[in-house]
Order: sequence, then C-alpha cells, then structure tokens
Amino acid sequence: AAMGHLWGPNEERGLYKTEDGGKNWRKILHVDDVTGVVDVAMDPSDANLLYAATYQRMRKAFGFHGGGPGSGLHKSTDGGETWTELTQGLPEGDKGRIGISIYRSDPRIVYVCVEQGLRYTASISYEERQAGIYRSEDKGETWTLMSDWNPRPMYASQILVDPSDDQRVY
Repeated sequence: AAMGHLWGPNEERGLYKTEDGGKNWRKILHVDDVTGVVDVAMDPSDANLLYAATYQRMRKAFGFHGGGPGSGLHKSTDGGETWTELTQGLPEGDKGRIGISIYRSDPRIVYVCVEQGLRYTASISYEERQAGIYRSEDKGETWTLMSDWNPRPMYASQILVDPSDDQRVY
C-alpha cells in the first residue's frame, strides 16, 4: 500500500502486488494522483479476498486536506485483479481515513473505522455524526454502524478485532 508523498499529486499512489518475492511490482489499485492506499486486509481463509482502504490526502503550507471523493473501501475476490467499492451501509459523501480488521475465527465478520468527510478531522465536529465503527457480517457486502467513536482518525484509525471475541474491538 502506497500513500505517496504528502505534499503533492503523484502517480505512485495506490496498491501494488508482487508475484516474485518483491523483485517486480505492479499497481493493482489506483484511484487518482491525490489518493493512496492506507490499509489492506486479506481474508485468512481465502488469500484471493482482499480489502483495501483508499485515502485522499494532501498537505499544503496553509493546512491539510484529509479526505475527499477518492477515499473509500474496496474489495477484490480475485487476488487484486479487479476491485469493487463497498458502499452499502457506509456513510455517503466524502470520507477520510479508513481502517480495516477481519475477525479471524469467522472472516464473514469485518470491522472498519471510517473518518467522515473533508471538512473536519474528528467525528465530534459534525452536526450529524456518521463516522465511526462499522461491522459487516457478510464479508463487506452490507455494513451496520456500531459506534460513532473515531477521535483523531488520521492518527488512530487502526481498528483491531479480538481474535477470540468478535464483540471486542481495539
């Protein structure tokens, strides 16, 4: 997963795959030159099932844009050859950073923490809070909001589900 350099657009942003132990790499997911990939998760029961979180971000001398239309959650069922954006039950509109965790004992259960939008960097800054922790019980096809907790998402969006208790997340 490559975020690319923070200070400007670049074509290196995206997700890369190697099939020869790292000698050669090819880009398998690219949104645009201001969006990188911030998190990747592989289904422990099926190496062809991948989730990738794209994150649009750019630092300028006057501030930081952490989110936008390039941010999203994507799924591949063929080892990264093709990707589908997952949206059913997730917040609409611009998103920011997204973290991914798969429950190892039952990989149908997936958690994501989602940063909301482009305007703010904390879910508490919104009139209607849509950011937070979402759970899927069907490998990402549909999502349910579990909590609107997501403070400092550009730093803390690294969700982990307890490997022995799908109701406990860190």
